[in-house]
Amino acid sequence: MSATTFLPPQTYRSVDSIPEVAAARQIVRDEAWSTVQEREALLRGGQESLLPLTIDALSTAKSVAEAEAVFGFGSPEHLDRRAGLDMDCLRLVGEWYRKLRPEYFAPLHHQYDAQADDYYSHGYSIGQLTNNALRPIEGDPEEVDRRVNEKVENETPRILRSLGAIALDGVKLRTISECTDKAIDDYERDIKEGKPHSGYGGMVPEIEKLMIRDVSIDSATGDRYVEQVALPAKKYLQHEVILEALRRRNLETVDLDKTDLHGTQILAGDTILEFVAHLDQVAGEEWCTNIFMGEEVPADYVKDYDGFREEAIERQVEITGLAGTVASFILDLEADGYDPRKAPAKIEEFVKLLLLKEAKKETALAENMFGPTTALKLAEVVALEAQGRTQEAFTLFEETRESAPGGGYCSGGSCGLKPVDESSEEGKDLAEKLELEGDETLVRDTERACKCGKKTIVYAYNEDTVKKYCESCHAFEKKKTK
Repeated sequence: MSATTFLPPQTYRSVDSIPEVAAARQIVRDEAWSTVQEREALLRGGQESLLPLTIDALSTAKSVAEAEAVFGFGSPEHLDRRAGLDMDCLRLVGEWYRKLRPEYFAPLHHQYDAQADDYYSHGYSIGQLTNNALRPIEGDPEEVDRRVNEKVENETPRILRSLGAIALDGVKLRTISECTDKAIDDYERDIKEGKPHSGYGGMVPEIEKLMIRDVSIDSATGDRYVEQVALPAKKYLQHEVILEALRRRNLETVDLDKTDLHGTQILAGDTILEFVAHLDQVAGEEWCTNIFMGEEVPADYVKDYDGFREEAIERQVEITGLAGTVASFILDLEADGYDPRKAPAKIEEFVKLLLLKEAKKETALAENMFGPTTALKLAEVVALEAQGRTQEAFTLFEETRESAPGGGYCSGGSCGLKPVDESSEEGKDLAEKLELEGDETLVRDTERACKCGKKTIVYAYNEDTVKKYCESCHAFEKKKTK
């Protein structure tokens, strides 16, 4: 088999154009569909409990706790697992921080384990994650197709390396994920019928968010590095524009719908931001305007893609404390034995509360996270606070929290979480009982119970500490998480 030693930046190539790779990928695809069918049979037989969790939001926290129990708090093993949880939380908060705007995410390192023939991040199998997601979803075959695609996508770097089909240094394996048609249709229906935001399975139909992933493979170690860009696509970067951009890079795109394109991993010799610049150029020609990162900009705007990347990295450094606070919350859920099937929605509601408090600081920030309607309400909350009308402000904040759109998975409701009015006498009293120091997030959780049996705990979280105070038995607990 001959190796391709150089891929010109102006030329893309589908991995399936390499026969040996296509054959190996088809085997993975067939096995993935077999798994879906097996799990469909279990569901029909009423045996859902035998299926793995599609999203196990507490699994990384569990591995942190296990490392602490085995190796000790603060051990290298414990800190490595905690770093993995922090990394997951930074991506979660970072994506929501710029939910309605473009964003860049620096490469994540996945280590290749030759013995297991799998990729790992901080001790957790990426292959297992993609395998767990393989299951039928009633009424959403498009999403099932995407999950099968992601299983094949995950295995493709290993296939490429094992077959020696291409010289990997300097070549990117690119995946393009568009917002699903179902998510867009559901969102438009909800808007038309006046229904609340319903999650849409992690998609962002408000801007029809486009996700582009580049995987770079270290040919010596087999390790891979996953870089990502999120772009608004609703107005300018529609499907046909993307296909035209790919055609100009000599990639065959005939009859490719969104799901087909998602399953088409592309070998590319340019960088992810060079591809974004190419997309912007094609979109600008199509729409006769100036486009930067998927958004319209003035005609004289300086398109600094490298500068955007650096700004994104700086933004994410600035929110590491928020991400750490989310990590402490997740560790506390795991320690309490919280139901992992309910955990994604509860975690999302905590992040929502955390970011709503952050969004009060700046209207533009609120619009980036939640949109103009929520931003206006938060501005009114701030105005009421400035007038000393703190009770009215807190009531409006609660109403705003309930109506604000979620990040992707929560379909409504508070998941048992309630903010605390820290400006009230009660709030000041709780702050004293919880020994608040600095910037900590207070929240009530009406689902979890104290050892006394009462669901009357108030929690305080920051990036390295969890505090609990029971308003019934007055028990106080403080635990370091980092």
